[in-house]
Amino acid sequence: MNLAAHLAALPPAEASGLRAVAERLRQLPEREPSADLTERILRAVNTEHSRPPFRAPKLWRVAAVLVATLALVALYLRFGVPAVRDAQADDGSCWIAAAQEADGTWQPARHGGAEAYRPALTALSALALDRADGRKYADPIGRACKALAALQNEDGAFGGNGRERYYNHAMTTFALAALASDRPGLKPVLERALAFSRASQTVEGGWDYEPGSDGNAALTSWQVRALAEMRRIGFAEAEIPLRKGLRWLRGTLREDGHVAYHRGTRNPSECLDALTAHTLITAGGAYAGLADLGRQVAGRLNPAEPEDVADCYRDYAKTLAFAAAGAAEQAARVSRQMIARHQAGARDQWERVGGRLYTAALTRLAVGAL
Repeated sequence: MNLAAHLAALPPAEASGLRAVAERLRQLPEREPSADLTERILRAVNTEHSRPPFRAPKLWRVAAVLVATLALVALYLRFGVPAVRDAQADDGSCWIAAAQEADGTWQPARHGGAEAYRPALTALSALALDRADGRKYADPIGRACKALAALQNEDGAFGGNGRERYYNHAMTTFALAALASDRPGLKPVLERALAFSRASQTVEGGWDYEPGSDGNAALTSWQVRALAEMRRIGFAEAEIPLRKGLRWLRGTLREDGHVAYHRGTRNPSECLDALTAHTLITAGGAYAGLADLGRQVAGRLNPAEPEDVADCYRDYAKTLAFAAAGAAEQAARVSRQMIARHQAGARDQWERVGGRLYTAALTRLAVGAL
């Protein structure tokens, strides 16, 4: 049977589920068959041949098909749903791998998200697989890197117009820089990406989605994380924009201990506080005082959230911030809450951006931060 042709003929949701089941079955340990297996099979075949022919009634056939279908549905629900059952077992990576498109990307529109964010979701999904098991998922990660290189524009940006252009670029550049250590072919891609990051940085040192702004803390945090990764793998040109970005982020800290989205504004957000805290601790560790500032912000975060509030972006950022600050217990608590919401299929406010791909990828990345 031509499995690829069969999957191509199925609706996207069914094809994704079948891939997930197949991937799960491939992971089951192989067992050595008993010595008399062949003999027992042949004996059973001979016995069956000796019986008189039986033609099942149409109603019986319908019932048999129904039973078989229910069994397959049960198997899919047990192994194929994009759920994270705990940090060690079914962590969602199999589902992420099975959801990859033939061209190497991940399509958020197939899972409740928006087509415009395809580069960012492809990058996050590939990074999630790398954090789960880079060797096991080397092939889908490699195909994703090639697909992202093909999506890169001449100016170095990764697709989209307006807000999504900068959103895609920051996340994709960060992910590719994090994946580049074992992939030298990504160097020219990152050189072009770095050129766009430097060109789009404001005079003040931040980044924003719209012109006429000196920057916003969320996008600047992602860009600074990307620059820190590029510096780590040897891009000396990342040093100056990195320093400027960190200085800009430091200026977003308010007297009340929260982070301003735009400098001087008052719109406290734990998600924004956590993302900035983690960035200051990790990317700013080489600069006097920045890591301590980040730890102070992380120390004000609340590890508990209302159970009916599903926000994968916030929980991902808080897990990173707590882990970077050395608060392992709080990081694990937030991660468990995130896993439980994802397992329960809670409707997440960020699904309009990346659908279930977003929640699955960020949940897996949060688990990997512990």
